[in-house]
Amino acid sequence: MQKILTSKFMLGLTLLCSFLLGLCLMQAVPQIYSSIDWLDVATEGALLLLGLSWLALVLQARPKGKVTQLLLFGLLGYCLGCYMDLLDEFFVNQSLPGWFAFFEKLPTPIGLLTLTGGLWLWREEQITINEQLRTREQFFRHHKLVDRVTKLYDARAIRHQITLNLNNSLSLIMIDIDNFTQINQRDGFLQGDKLLTDIAQMLSTQLRAQDLVCRFAGDRFIVLLPNSSESFTKAMATELQLAITRLGCQASSATIYYQPRSNSAPEDADSMISKINKDMDRVKKARIWSRAV
Repeated sequence: MQKILTSKFMLGLTLLCSFLLGLCLMQAVPQIYSSIDWLDVATEGALLLLGLSWLALVLQARPKGKVTQLLLFGLLGYCLGCYMDLLDEFFVNQSLPGWFAFFEKLPTPIGLLTLTGGLWLWREEQITINEQLRTREQFFRHHKLVDRVTKLYDARAIRHQITLNLNNSLSLIMIDIDNFTQINQRDGFLQGDKLLTDIAQMLSTQLRAQDLVCRFAGDRFIVLLPNSSESFTKAMATELQLAITRLGCQASSATIYYQPRSNSAPEDADSMISKINKDMDRVKKARIWSRAV
């Protein structure tokens, strides 16, 4: 559907520009070659190319809807205005009919007004999306840090957020899926990836607005809880483990609580992550030992 929409808009723009070009060639008197301002030609041509590139980016990146339509119509109007300004550099305006001079001034302001309306609605849309994604990114957006499978941020992002919150109390919860290797072997890697995606979505919905969940590595997730108590952290870890069992698998958890002290040097993100990793390894070994006994 998106490709069909793209084709229709680009075809319409091409036909309209071709019609205007033919109209100018039939009714306008060409400029004398020596009187053409090539700096203006280069500038207005660059603006037209930029407008067309913006149009292509919007078509590729945006889903269909009212906001996308306003952005497209606004950019089409802007591109049409740039195109007509470019033609002015090659044809004498006085040779064109009066109605054409009036028509020539309309596309750019109408396009920019439409584009402004689309950007304003885009702003409102983005505010809503930010609220939905807060437990996934916490106002820190870097697409290269997003995990390909779960669409959560990876371990680099959690280190960044821990560093930002070291001046206040915080807790970390690490979640490790039990026997995930056996799940991959039994059900296949596609089903394993789907399970990780379902767990990521479930964890995001269970957290507070100020919390953040990331995929740490493999089948391990790590949750940052700013301004939380130790008892709340343990209760949250138990609740997350219980929620994961509803997806048909078991999970282990480890927690650490950090409270900054004025008389001691603050910890750093790497040392905290290393500590909770070691705690998780001990928890896993203890569970394996208890099952063996």
